[in-house]
Amino acid sequence: MLELLFKSESNLLKHRGVPLLKEREDFLVRKQSEGCQTRELQILASLLLETVNILSLKDKDKSIITLDEILEKSSLFRNQKQIKFFISTTINWLNEIGRLDLRYCDHNLLFNHFSTICHYRIRYITYPMYHERLSYLNYMQSLGMSFNRLREHAEMQLHIIDELGISEKKIIHQHVLDKTIIRLAAYNSLKWMKTFKAVSIKWLSFIGILERSQEQLLRDNDLIIEYINWSKSMKGLSDITLKGRHSRINDFSFFIQDKTDLAHLNISVIDEYIQYRHNAGCCKRTLSLLTTNIREYVKFLNFKGICDICVEGIRHPKEYSLSTLPSAPSWDIVEKLLSFYDTSTIVGKRNTAILALLSIYGLRTSEVTRLKLRDIDWDKRQLCFYHVKNGHVQSLPLSPYVYNLLIDYIVNGRDNKRKVEEVFMTTFMPYKSLTRSCIYKIVSDAYKGLKIPINIKHIGGHSLRHACASNLINNGVSLKEIGDILGHRLQDTTRIYSKIDITNLRKVSQIEWEVML
Repeated sequence: MLELLFKSESNLLKHRGVPLLKEREDFLVRKQSEGCQTRELQILASLLLETVNILSLKDKDKSIITLDEILEKSSLFRNQKQIKFFISTTINWLNEIGRLDLRYCDHNLLFNHFSTICHYRIRYITYPMYHERLSYLNYMQSLGMSFNRLREHAEMQLHIIDELGISEKKIIHQHVLDKTIIRLAAYNSLKWMKTFKAVSIKWLSFIGILERSQEQLLRDNDLIIEYINWSKSMKGLSDITLKGRHSRINDFSFFIQDKTDLAHLNISVIDEYIQYRHNAGCCKRTLSLLTTNIREYVKFLNFKGICDICVEGIRHPKEYSLSTLPSAPSWDIVEKLLSFYDTSTIVGKRNTAILALLSIYGLRTSEVTRLKLRDIDWDKRQLCFYHVKNGHVQSLPLSPYVYNLLIDYIVNGRDNKRKVEEVFMTTFMPYKSLTRSCIYKIVSDAYKGLKIPINIKHIGGHSLRHACASNLINNGVSLKEIGDILGHRLQDTTRIYSKIDITNLRKVSQIEWEVML
């Protein structure tokens, strides 16, 4: 086929010397049978040649090429016309040879029914929040939503992501959504704006990331605040625990307030809410936490005489103790993370020090954000901090590596003229201490920047806490000592790390059980 398209020997050698020759020629033959002229076939042949080189395709390699990889490589082309031609041709060819992302041709995938046009189908599949978008649409379909309405909601989800700047699952405050709606109203129709607002509230509430503003007070808001204050005084819960509980009870109350009042609250409504959160993609552990919080809230309502519900009827989902492994990166990956940021810059000095505290000392994200300058004893080279869960104060010796990182950041990077007590602060106005979401972004950006496959469930700060514990146990540190370092109240919390004690597990595997039996 190539001999018919190129007369120059140098051109022929160039095309023949690249992998997947037969696959490329077969594709050109098919295109010729569909009516493509010589000039079109020459352009296609050259593009396929470029595709093989750009994607580093090999003859014996049968690995799947993802749509994200194709989109990333398309940026190498100059204009939109070339980009669209590269994407559509590459997808058609890879699909023909069985190397394309399986999602694109999955007829059971709802996104693939919304459009037959390559460009639009790829948008649905590769846009951020893939699972969150799909779970919502599947749920609405199960409720009987029409196909046209589903497609409208799917398209609107993409606009919501663009306008709110959502690239990952994070809390969206109501006032941010309100400001966005006001801004968009200046140049969009009333009908479009109503749809945008309705889908935003429904979808973001469904996946549990919309935080209502104080203007949208709950009917039972005063009662919830009373319950939170009661929990603090009677049970001594930490502020972080109370904040999480407050958020979960708020979400539960928003769900039930259009269905019933508290006086008529019953088990079936509570079960309906738990099922709703399950459909939104909550795991068993999250559902168990929700159930516990609701049970405690109902006990409080019973005590106040507001309702009369048998709390034993509010059952937890089955959750097996120690059923999962801690999701932690290997220590080699941790070392790569620690060298990811450029420590010649202010941001790099700060971020590397944060990563070191998370991975070497196993601090929680909130413990890093709350760390104050007075908590560091430079003379004794000790780090003093409060464990947020048990409230205990702990002192740990500063290793030379972490000591030097902190000194370098505080002396050469941190703006010490600002009246900020916390060690880690923003590098731009308004100058303030970092939040937990800032720490998450610092860690996740480092993971993503490595551009290597990392088989862990989450890429936030807690994964480095798991890595710290895993490294300690595989270096012979006892569970008791690890629990003390991590600030665990119960040894059962630490026991899960025994499942990744590779050293001792290897010894067990070498025991000659036949002799013992």
